[in-house]
Amino acid sequence: MKKIIIFCASVLLLISCKSKENSGSNNGEDNVLSKSEELKTIRGTVADKKGTKIAYAAVKLYLNDDDCMNAYTNDDGYFEFKLDELRIKDQSHFEVVYKGYSKTLLSLRNFVNDRSIILSKKGKVISTADYHVFYESIKSCAR
Repeated sequence: MKKIIIFCASVLLLISCKSKENSGSNNGEDNVLSKSEELKTIRGTVADKKGTKIAYAAVKLYLNDDDCMNAYTNDDGYFEFKLDELRIKDQSHFEVVYKGYSKTLLSLRNFVNDRSIILSKKGKVISTADYHVFYESIKSCAR
């Protein structure tokens, strides 16, 4: 009789462990969701001084000396980056280039989400050739 009770208790223990293991797989899914939720979204627009949005501007986000990301503005001048916040450093900054405007550098610390980066025609204006070179060169950065 003792053996039967021990056997039944063992079976119950195994069943309860299996049910906890299955409920743990849902927690694994929750962990995947929480990891994706940890991504920071940085978004904004590129515009001129009059507020006209600039389509196809090349936006490079330098995270540090060895890490960068690229984006290109859409028809509405909108760009977006999704990245792990741990990649952002104090020296992280944007470099924005579009033909006919000066190269614009902006610290990520000074950038406000959903705001415009304003391009200027003061200073050295980017030629069409230089714009195309920059546009192609940032494709080597992560997306």
